[in-house]
Amino acid sequence: MREPANESASVLSAKYRSALVATVATSAGPYGYTLTIWTSGAVLSHAQGIPNAVAACLFLIGAVTAYALVGLLAFGGLSEQLSIEPTRAAVWGDLHFISVGLAIAAASLVAHLDSKPAAWSLGGFVATALYLLGSASELTVARATRRND
Repeated sequence: MREPANESASVLSAKYRSALVATVATSAGPYGYTLTIWTSGAVLSHAQGIPNAVAACLFLIGAVTAYALVGLLAFGGLSEQLSIEPTRAAVWGDLHFISVGLAIAAASLVAHLDSKPAAWSLGGFVATALYLLGSASELTVARATRRND
């Protein structure tokens, strides 16, 4: 016997919503870090000019150094396997307003206070570090304030 059209649509709607939930949840970190890198790079470019290859590499070195230091802090070592507990938090915790805002503000400050070569490496460093630390703070609060299921 065939399912009524509204039941079939309901099943499809539930499956789509489940897929959408998975997509949003797994995109949260990359989304926030993309906003961080793009916007902090734009702020630095506005103040310092378009980076040449050396400046871009300095930005990369600063960002990787910050990621490694925060990873060392979080995992207790750089050879540890990257794994996390299942994340269950309110959606607003991954909007990244605070963490990306802090990263942009810090990159802007660095862009206007520092010399060209150092601005790129320090800008990449502070943007990455503040994004990771701020994002963890947002997630902590979102987890603490999430409604129980």
